[in-house]
Amino acid sequence: MLQYVPQFREKTFVVAVDGAAVADENFVNILMDVAVLWSLSIRTVLVHGASDQIKALAGQRGFEPSDLEGSGVTDEATLKLALTAANRLTHEILEGLSAADLRAASTNAVLAHPLGILKGVDHLFTGKVERIDVGLLQTLLSNGIVPVVPPLGLDGEGHTYRLNSDAVALELAKALGAVKLLYITTTDGLTVSGGLARQLSVAELADALQRGTVDPGQVSKARHAVA
Repeated sequence: MLQYVPQFREKTFVVAVDGAAVADENFVNILMDVAVLWSLSIRTVLVHGASDQIKALAGQRGFEPSDLEGSGVTDEATLKLALTAANRLTHEILEGLSAADLRAASTNAVLAHPLGILKGVDHLFTGKVERIDVGLLQTLLSNGIVPVVPPLGLDGEGHTYRLNSDAVALELAKALGAVKLLYITTTDGLTVSGGLARQLSVAELADALQRGTVDPGQVSKARHAVA
């Protein structure tokens, strides 16, 4: 490990965790890994999804959400569920980071605008990342504070939009100049052509996407990985 630490000291990692992974009992170990990174002076930003929690809340309330991933049509009822689920999950992560002796904060650093009408379909409360408040996040990171970013964005008028967490993670990584973008799920890894892909180049992954051989549940992450 010692040969790698100097490469990443004072660098930034963005770690994107699916909502299902946050709910897993092993998530506490992931937070301990984040604490280890910080102890090595590797700055880490946490992004989380919430699709599993939105689905569970919708089931409890007896209706079907209009979208789970934050890339389709988000109606008003689904946005309310997303707000409830994401805020609860963010708080749970903040609690876990406190238990790992880390300071953390949730911010309004992700500025978004409506995704709008695509192919004749109004996506309502689904948004797209417009800008990242890099200054705010860098201030937190330089003071040893872990930014925790939910799959939500705000516009200049205070309106909230549902975002795809994979897209949020990518935009954060680009804006912060992160050296690593890590996606954590409840699966063993990226599945291509029915098998576990231990290592793929960007070109190979793009080809797999074009051929439709990436596991359907992992297409969003794969698309953003090659973006």
